[in-house]
Parts: sequence; C-alpha cells; structure tokens
Amino acid sequence: MTIRSSGAVESLAPLLHALAQQERERSDDAKTRRLARTLGLVTAECATAVIEGDREEVVRSSAGFIRELVAIWADQGLDPDAVWTELHCRIEMGELCLRLSRASGPHKGRRKGPWRVATSKLP
Repeated sequence: MTIRSSGAVESLAPLLHALAQQERERSDDAKTRRLARTLGLVTAECATAVIEGDREEVVRSSAGFIRELVAIWADQGLDPDAVWTELHCRIEMGELCLRLSRASGPHKGRRKGPWRVATSKLP
C-alpha cells in the first residue's frame, strides 16, 4: 500500500493560501469561464508538448496546469486536502485491484487463473 504523503500539499501550501486569500468572495461566471478556458489551453499545450517530445515544455505546461487547477479549486471553494484525499483513495483502490488480480489460492467455480482487472483506469 502507498503511504499517504503530505509532501505535495505542503509544497503547494503557499500557493493554496495565496489563492484562497484572493478568492475569498464568491466567483462570478465570467471569472469561472476564464479559469476553465485557461485550464483547457494549458492542458492542450501540455498534450501537444508530450506528442512533440518537448520535455521542457511538458514541465512548464504541467506546472501551469497545476496552478490553474488550484485556482479553479479556490474559485469553487473546494478544500485541496479533499482533492488529495480523493486521489489517494483512488490510488489505493487501484493497488487493491492489482493485488487481488495476483492473489493465488483456492478458487470456487470455473476460474482457471487469477482474477484479472478489466481496465487499467483508476476507479
């Protein structure tokens, strides 16, 4: 099992607090649309950089993606810890499925081999 590390939360804490202070008032629709549009553009830039094999641009656009994502969380009034906890739970579920697929032992029914996960996507 993975060990929950708060390293990401701690390293992003100054950014999260600064954005939270900026976003104290409830956001308006135009601002939310602008944030969503910017996130989409940065995501497209990152995907393009991956396809082109430009590692430096992947790093820059990935950082921009995370910054815009944090801004959207602040805009929507979401607690970043809740997002990190959800991500941790999904990783744990994926690891559990992987362990189950490799489990050996007596099986009831017609199963000839170990159970296999039908998808590699996290729940």
